[in-house]
Amino acid sequence: MDIAKELVLNLKQTNVSHAGYGLQKECESLIGHILQNMVKSQFPELIPEVKNEEDSIHYREEGNQHFVMGDDNEAIKYYTMSLAYANDNELMSYAYANRSAALYRKQMFKECLIDIDAALSLGYPEEKRKNLKERGAKAIEEIKKRLQLTKDDHIDIETLKNMCLSEKINEEPGGVRYRNGKVKLSEDMSKNFSINEKKDLINDSNGISKDNDKEKQLRYLADEGPLKLAYGPSKEAPAASDGISISFSEKYGRHLVATKEFKPGDVVTIENPYAYVIYTQRYYTHCHHCLSRSYNLIPCSHCPVAQYCSEKCRKLAWEMAHQIECPIMALVGNLLNVDKDKIRMLTKIIRFLIVITSKGKKFDELRVDMELAESNPDNRSAGFTDEGILDSTSARSALSLATNMTTRPLIGISAFACISALAAILLATQTNFFCNKYEVNQLKDISNYPKIIFSGSLMFRACVIMSSNCFSVQQEPGIKTGSGLYITHSLYNHSCAPNTFRHFEELTMITRALRPIYPGDQIFTNYGAAYAYMTKSERRKKIIQDYFFECDCIACAFDWPIYDEILQKHIGSIKKNKELVERLKPYKQRLVKNMYDIDAVKSVLDILYKNVSQPCEEIVHAEQYLKSYYLDP
Repeated sequence: MDIAKELVLNLKQTNVSHAGYGLQKECESLIGHILQNMVKSQFPELIPEVKNEEDSIHYREEGNQHFVMGDDNEAIKYYTMSLAYANDNELMSYAYANRSAALYRKQMFKECLIDIDAALSLGYPEEKRKNLKERGAKAIEEIKKRLQLTKDDHIDIETLKNMCLSEKINEEPGGVRYRNGKVKLSEDMSKNFSINEKKDLINDSNGISKDNDKEKQLRYLADEGPLKLAYGPSKEAPAASDGISISFSEKYGRHLVATKEFKPGDVVTIENPYAYVIYTQRYYTHCHHCLSRSYNLIPCSHCPVAQYCSEKCRKLAWEMAHQIECPIMALVGNLLNVDKDKIRMLTKIIRFLIVITSKGKKFDELRVDMELAESNPDNRSAGFTDEGILDSTSARSALSLATNMTTRPLIGISAFACISALAAILLATQTNFFCNKYEVNQLKDISNYPKIIFSGSLMFRACVIMSSNCFSVQQEPGIKTGSGLYITHSLYNHSCAPNTFRHFEELTMITRALRPIYPGDQIFTNYGAAYAYMTKSERRKKIIQDYFFECDCIACAFDWPIYDEILQKHIGSIKKNKELVERLKPYKQRLVKNMYDIDAVKSVLDILYKNVSQPCEEIVHAEQYLKSYYLDP
């Protein structure tokens, strides 16, 4: 332990850079030492979660209890878990059939038919099919009502092709194949439901599902057209607007500064994640690949953990990372003394390693690239590629992000080092990531395995980078589904009253100006401690605990009250300013006429910011209106 402590202290003291580079030698020394101790100690037996009849039946019965109590969402979740643990087609067919009942009661008739089709295709018992087919017939009748068809009308084959996704059955569990778009109807569905040749009824404006289909265009895209950066992309950071620049100072580190004016709603950055994972609490409600909510999740064919919204996502996930992660994900839930936060970090850093090494194929190239990057003494351009850009897809750029190493407590650094070493051992012993699958006793002299040490050091760096730089992915209002590393967005500094806000289109994060931003202004985001709903003392505690600095933003400097207090006490209200009220009147009338007239809201914000100081009741209302337009489209 003394040696480990000395290595951690050396790591803290050696880190003179604001960026993630300059630490590789020290990282490898620390991880190598911990790895050596781990493999020499008695390594606990690793027991994976596997598909099995007992758990599948147990979760189906849990789903039945929730269904009886009228809690359809929980019932669907447990039926999905039953499906995930099912180890034969019959168990899967029961899970699909039961889930279809909850979906029918939720009036999600399209989704209900998808599950009925899957159950029938998997050989749902003949003696039970009558009720299932009756449910399917009722679902189709409900669809007809929504399409304003008569009972004598039939739904065309193209409609059912779009709704019912089974194509064929494999021998292995999970064998029903799914994909997006048109597929061949299963024999059962085409036999049992009337079909004629009317075309494209599913696209009728009345809709099929109670929930809007994904294909429906988001309101802001319909109003504003395709997403585009204000002033076009930056030459140095293509994910950012050309109206900002990357700056550096000892106080703020690397940060973003406006070089041109931004109006409320202008797009400042658009970026896809470099690496991302789903949160554990969303495992059985959201797709593990695209992170979208799905009521028709299908399981990984091998582990009971990963679920997908379609065969397309299942295939993409397998190719991207899950073929490596699969055996580890089946293990991590049973690791002793590993809490959910550590499991989340472990899954993050394994995903990061898979991405950064191209699934283990580019170790040598990565090491050379890192040596080149570490030779750059300029903090501002750390991680820039040979082309001189901060690249959202570049390993060099990802590894350059700030680590907060000098301000982290020793115990935190030590914990990250242990998690990283454990992740390296799991990859070595449970997968072929290092070209071989090793037994723990084969690794007794870890110095003979430099790639394992190197990988552990990369994952350690991923720990300190991702704990400070990841953003929660929020595709639905109020629902955080996963965590992603967005390289350019990581350069935003925090403010409790930021001048931007962010929203998502699938996995793409979009940051927009919340208020007018002028040349020379630093551009801020919020790290989860907003004055809107947290007091100054609460915010200070969170920021110091999670990010190791004290915030000096305007909301903290002047101790702004939270939103509820501003609204209840009408703080900063302009109601007595008759001239300003009269000036804003035309925009209010426009909003009464069209509540989605977002240009009117932007104009109101522009006028308010130029004429009143914060905190202000009307500014709070207008900001919330602007954000809700994009956050809840």
